[in-house]
Amino acid sequence: MEECEEEVRMAEQEQQPEMTRSDNEHEHRRGDKNLNRSHTGKGSRRLLWLGTGTLAIVLLVAVIWWKPWEPAREQLSADTVAQSVLNQYPGEIIHSTLKDGTYLMQLRSETGLYDVQVDAFTAAVQSIKRLESSPQAEEKTLWSREQMKSELLKQRAGEQLVSLELVERQGSPVFTAVVKAKDNSRQELTLDPYTGEIVSSKAIKSPPPSATGGTDKEPQFLSEKQAERKALARVPGEVDDVELRGTNSGNPYYLVEIDLEDGREATVQVNAISGAIRSVTWDKDDD
Repeated sequence: MEECEEEVRMAEQEQQPEMTRSDNEHEHRRGDKNLNRSHTGKGSRRLLWLGTGTLAIVLLVAVIWWKPWEPAREQLSADTVAQSVLNQYPGEIIHSTLKDGTYLMQLRSETGLYDVQVDAFTAAVQSIKRLESSPQAEEKTLWSREQMKSELLKQRAGEQLVSLELVERQGSPVFTAVVKAKDNSRQELTLDPYTGEIVSSKAIKSPPPSATGGTDKEPQFLSEKQAERKALARVPGEVDDVELRGTNSGNPYYLVEIDLEDGREATVQVNAISGAIRSVTWDKDDD
């Protein structure tokens, strides 16, 4: 009986270490799980803070770009923008489209066809590019006085050229001339400076009769040849050009250009009525 009890105690003692090891392993696994849960919780919180920070940065950038505190800009009408362009570049707007806040326009002017890009909110011209040039604009060349004089004498054969001047009218150059016919009647002509064509003409009225029944004697102008002789008497040389001016101002005079043998050039101003020398201007070196 005692032997049996002894064997039971020994068996129980052998089982106790095994139970202890099993319990220790169980506790160890439970600790690992708790540790993993702790690490997982910290990682989730870190991701949450990172996501929140990124979202805040995105919202800040969006607000800065949108600028809700600034008033909304109003887009200008096509007519308003077109008028602004025409104020800077005279011509005609033949086409206009709106794309992404920019008006794309085509402008036709005297010098050609242009592609113009204009800001739809400010009407500021962003770019202008010529698509094609006008053949007429390229061919236009202002005639010299000698060319115009030669052409006019052909058209008005038998008449005397009294004066010929290049002047500006309404912002454009024109030639004006006064011619005298054989019956002493006079006409004032306006000529195209690029073609020599007579654009308009009007008769110059004779002075009214005087109280005695006759007519006031009209001042007689020196001819170009007479003006040349007067100028050459003052400055010997070769006449390059003669031009009558001031006929409409009541103070007519000739400008006679003379080339000298030493290379100098002189311009002599001769009174067209009396023949008196008004002045001598030297282009090179003073006399």
